[in-house]
Amino acid sequence: MTPDKGLRLTVFPPEGEPFHRVVQGEEIVVGRSSKAGLLIPDRMLSREHARFMGKDGEWFVEDMGSHNGTFLNGARLQGRAKLKAGDSLGLGGSTITLTDGPASQSRDDSFGEGTVFRSAAEVLRQGMREHAEGREADREALRASLARLRVLNEVHQALARSISQKELLDLILDRAFNNLHPEEGAVFLTSKSGTYYCAASRAARGEKGPMALPRSLVREVAEKGMAALVLDVQTDDRFAGAQSIVSAGVRSLVAAPLMDAEGVLGMIVLSTTLAVKQYTEEDMELLVSLAAVAALRIRNVALTEEAAEAKRLEQELALARRIQLALLPDHLPEVPGYEVHGGNLPSRGVSGDYYEVLTRKEGTECVLWVADVCGKGMSAALLTASLEALAAGLIEEGLGPDDIFSRVSHLLYQRTPPEKYATAFLAVLDVATGTVRYSNAGHCRGLVIRADGSSQWLDPTGVPLGILDDWKYKQDHVSLAAGDLFILYTDGITEAMNPESEEYDTERLAACCAAHRTEPIKNLAKAIEADTDGFVRGVPYNDDRTLVMLRRGN
Repeated sequence: MTPDKGLRLTVFPPEGEPFHRVVQGEEIVVGRSSKAGLLIPDRMLSREHARFMGKDGEWFVEDMGSHNGTFLNGARLQGRAKLKAGDSLGLGGSTITLTDGPASQSRDDSFGEGTVFRSAAEVLRQGMREHAEGREADREALRASLARLRVLNEVHQALARSISQKELLDLILDRAFNNLHPEEGAVFLTSKSGTYYCAASRAARGEKGPMALPRSLVREVAEKGMAALVLDVQTDDRFAGAQSIVSAGVRSLVAAPLMDAEGVLGMIVLSTTLAVKQYTEEDMELLVSLAAVAALRIRNVALTEEAAEAKRLEQELALARRIQLALLPDHLPEVPGYEVHGGNLPSRGVSGDYYEVLTRKEGTECVLWVADVCGKGMSAALLTASLEALAAGLIEEGLGPDDIFSRVSHLLYQRTPPEKYATAFLAVLDVATGTVRYSNAGHCRGLVIRADGSSQWLDPTGVPLGILDDWKYKQDHVSLAAGDLFILYTDGITEAMNPESEEYDTERLAACCAAHRTEPIKNLAKAIEADTDGFVRGVPYNDDRTLVMLRRGN
């Protein structure tokens, strides 16, 4: 490759068809600027990205301080590097390969010496055209076309039954081995993070480790939808870092993208040694057709499995909701001289909200408590059930809020992993005096609305339950006079969001309660619900809303 012959390039832009360029002279700049000698419409390129230079009968390349860098055969370019036929350059989202010989002999699908890349979509379209035309002038080609159709028909029939993804990938490799006779094959799928992993592999003889593919091959096949035919791995610099392939004696390799109308799902790769066979373009065409059928089924299987998982989760949520509802009281006790209300409004899913109102000590005390366990779904419902069971006996024993929380927190810590905890507010009302003793385990602040409309907030007296092993909770108290309201709630109310991503917040809750403080307590609950609904303006609630209220009569 010398300056007098010109620099012969094949350019694969991120969009559109590959094209050729023969560079004459001593240098050319590559970039996305209209002033660049070689303009490539690629937004990932710098305006002046790299420079090719001819000097002393040889060609060199250097990066011009580009933002995304220039990569020569997969390695980031540092300084100036000498070029040779077959080299591959990665610039932004584009690839440039260097070929030798007359430009007119270079094919649109050539990717350096000994390697062929063709658009998989074009391979499929060409196969359909050839089949429609019958290719009457070429009986051998017609026989090859019919053989390929028979293989695809076999695959379609084999895939007609219900099948898991693992069974599907094994079946695809079965058909590939039966018809293309590789020594090793693998299917790579894309993960949710965008990386590629080996989902299935097979070797004709013995056990082999996962196939290590060069990044340039993955980029062209899996990311750009190109079919690949590597005639001799040993002479292709792109495989210099794939020692597992080189040391295994792999010489010929064929790969095709697993793609459908929605995009590329991964790729299938087959390899062999020259002692067994050397793959041909007909083999590549067959693998492309097989991969297209496989991709459609992989997508369908994935959708079926997602639907099954969604149904399973829906059933789990329904069961969790039934557990949760079974724990909530179906009626509230009568407390002489007081109005009592408790309610729970479910969100779209299942949270761990729980509340209880009960009397003890022959009706002289009323216990009110609200809890919100972390998480959602079945785990939250089960943790709620555990919390209720741990607290029930202690409440019946007549313990104070601080002792109950200290013991429950210790038991919860011993029985659950660190990430499982609950916030809670427990209050014990002395019915005769109106004095309320309470402990707040990291829960929303309790609220007292006085008869005159003023408000008082009841802050946490300890950390959430289950966070620390031996935490000793403190207890505080507040006195209720005639007409005073005592309100407990969960953050599903105060953190409800409107279309502007603003929260309902505690101050708005206090204002609503103060405005409706003289109404019957059930009407007050309806007023709070109406106010939150008006605030969110149709935005779905992200969490359950639980409300417990008590008002002392006049």
